[in-house]
Amino acid sequence: MSHVWEQYRYRGDAADVQTLFDTYRIQDYLEVYEENARRHDQGVREQLMTHGIRLNEKLSPRIYRLYHEVCDALEIAGDAEVFCLPDTDVNAFAILDVRKEGTLTLIGVTSGALEQLDDAELKSILGHEFGHFLYGHNRMNALLTSDEDNPAMTVLPPFGESLFLRWRKKAEISCDRAGLLACGDFHASARALLKATFGLTEKNLNLDVDSLVAQVDEIRTSPELIESTFASHPLLPIRLKALELFARSDLAGECGCRLEGPSHPLPVVDDQVDELITLTRRHPVKPLSKAVMDVIALGGAQVMGADAHVGEEEVRLLVQTLHGLFTDEPESVIVTDRDEIEKRLPEACAVIRKEGGEQEKGFVISRLAALAFADGALMESENTAILKVAELLEFPPDAAYRIIVGAAQAGGMRVDATLNRIVTDLQRSFRKRPPGEGRGVPPLWR
Repeated sequence: MSHVWEQYRYRGDAADVQTLFDTYRIQDYLEVYEENARRHDQGVREQLMTHGIRLNEKLSPRIYRLYHEVCDALEIAGDAEVFCLPDTDVNAFAILDVRKEGTLTLIGVTSGALEQLDDAELKSILGHEFGHFLYGHNRMNALLTSDEDNPAMTVLPPFGESLFLRWRKKAEISCDRAGLLACGDFHASARALLKATFGLTEKNLNLDVDSLVAQVDEIRTSPELIESTFASHPLLPIRLKALELFARSDLAGECGCRLEGPSHPLPVVDDQVDELITLTRRHPVKPLSKAVMDVIALGGAQVMGADAHVGEEEVRLLVQTLHGLFTDEPESVIVTDRDEIEKRLPEACAVIRKEGGEQEKGFVISRLAALAFADGALMESENTAILKVAELLEFPPDAAYRIIVGAAQAGGMRVDATLNRIVTDLQRSFRKRPPGEGRGVPPLWR
């Protein structure tokens, strides 16, 4: 029989984690990361002991009582250590400290949270942090890179990183549900979220959750507001609305924390949450922004295919460009069908001609030029493809040539043909191995 917290998990969270394991085969890397952590203790617990206070029954009877009430509600063993850290902000965090003798479960709560939150609010915060443990989210943090010289955020390839970043938003939805289960009060969970996000209390804000939830319904009717609002603050309004929807589910009713009114089966609730999550996408809505993105994607595909050889470096740069500048779902923008590209490219260019100016046109040409040089050389066919886009944009050829040469001066020809030959020779050599040697061993990561 499953634990109650397992039933609370948002299906979008679970599905994305499964995709990361299945598609990017992260299990082996996570095991290597954890073995390295066991061999090289980072001293996380020692740092908390140094800078905070470990809370126990004698030192803080209140937090000790609330902690065990949360454990009972979630049907889990109370084997975590809770630390208080000196910080006036309302915040909490959960950490797995992997070491040789075992893995420690550590929870940190700021003094601001302990002083400003009532019992139900604090239980919601604790339940939320426990959710990260229970759903395995903390383990996934090993995919983040700590190398300051690495421009990427994770060890994953571009599409994998895009999926990981989208998944992290969905993970919060699951943990908010765990927080609700822990405290049994939707309004307390909502107040805790607001206090943690804005630092406001009842002194300066009438915490009318219904009004705040209604704000999402108003925003979602306006594409302009969606783009400007969720681009910078994508989570709090959505999290409140998603939690309200869940609080009206049959499952919430079974656990005694359902809001009044009609109830819905959990799959129906998750359908509604799926729709909400789409609002958190970083994706241009304004016609000009969308057209610039589309021309870079469509024109980029034409430039890459112009020399009849599409290299991995070119595709990676296109993905990074789209992800860095426009959308967290670049795979939804890239078109691979030649006929569709040739149909849609003039349409997108027409929007830029109508809505944009020389700045937008020049920016598009500069991105296409960077793509052309990504594989180590500028071919005549690639240059022709760029100039064709410039023509569709009604951008002067002289200006286009200047941008193309400038791209070479700025970035150079990134791939060395001699290095590629060495790579090919190594690959050919190491394929000549005794039968069965090294086969069936999956890569650590791709």
